Amino acid sequence: MTTLCIRWRRFVVALFLASFTAQAFGGDFLSLQRRIVEIYEENRASLVRVKAVYEPMEDEDTPQVFIGTGFFISREGYVITNTNIVQNPLRASKPIRVWAEHDGVSYSADVVGVDPVANIGLLRLNTLPRNFRFLSLVDTTDMPPVGTLLVRLSMPLEFEPTPELGMITGSESRFGGRLFPCKYLRTSVAGSPGDGGSAYLDLNGRLLGVNVVSVPEVGATYIIPARAVLRIREDLLAAGEVTRGWIGFEVREESSVSDGSRVILAAITDSPARDAGLLPGDVLRKIGDYTIRSLDDLRNAMFYTRVGQYVQVRVKRDGDNREVNVRIAKRPDDEPLEIVRPLPGDDLFQPVSPVQTEEATDDDLEESDPSLPRLVPDR
Repeated sequence: MTTLCIRWRRFVVALFLASFTAQAFGGDFLSLQRRIVEIYEENRASLVRVKAVYEPMEDEDTPQVFIGTGFFISREGYVITNTNIVQNPLRASKPIRVWAEHDGVSYSADVVGVDPVANIGLLRLNTLPRNFRFLSLVDTTDMPPVGTLLVRLSMPLEFEPTPELGMITGSESRFGGRLFPCKYLRTSVAGSPGDGGSAYLDLNGRLLGVNVVSVPEVGATYIIPARAVLRIREDLLAAGEVTRGWIGFEVREESSVSDGSRVILAAITDSPARDAGLLPGDVLRKIGDYTIRSLDDLRNAMFYTRVGQYVQVRVKRDGDNREVNVRIAKRPDDEPLEIVRPLPGDDLFQPVSPVQTEEATDDDLEESDPSLPRLVPDR
């Protein structure tokens, strides 16, 4: 699909959304416009432009700067962004220096931790801007339904904070042969250079999720839900890494006209599942807050489990529903999760950041010396 076609498609979608949404606002386009402006004005001060300088690779002459979006999630100066900006797996080493730009001023930042599986990175600014806002990560199991209108707030390229209208178009925990760690929300908003790590809000101003994946051929993006980001943030703050929960069973997925799709325990290893009394042949019904009907449901439910905590598992055995409490263990190292990453030459599916590199300036490199003053002047 050509760039012109994608731009035309985005224009038509935006025009349709504006027309449709205006009807919901009593046919008043100005009411819709005012709401979008309110969301933008209320939250633009939460955005930052994230930059990281990397040593040059063999085919590069100078250090490179990777650029993306981030946003504050607390008054202590923690910032959510993409792993691919601040600890890119395709680079030979960690970045020389990471910083965030807010309202025209650069602030040095430390990388608290990253989750390369989910493409989420957590930063903390060493000095806080005088005036900034933050977006709250809400712990709710409710996923916004398909058709929910949203506003993306990002800092593409070198532009100021920028809003864009779109809608939720689906939710999946896989794309082709690639697995997501949990269910992602698919949106009609296309990825643009510098949009990686941007925030998506509904028309109530509630944070829905973070931009982590782009599907440029269809002009779409995937966002990881805010609850999943909260789960990642807590692990990174506690241990500097994300630990995955494990129960210890093998399953198979079956479907029939009468029962629909269902997940059945096929084998039980020496694991928490065996200790809790689960048996092969049990039909999984629910894990914690999540109903299980498919392997995607199972993967999503397991993402939200916490190592060391007990979770209630509901199964159907011999026609009867049974509930057991299972103590979650840490996922063994020999059962690695697939990292969502583009294959060489794969342009259909890609993490949205880093989406642009530029040559580092002398100022960028000088600030990597910790003996030099910080970027932020004393105020």
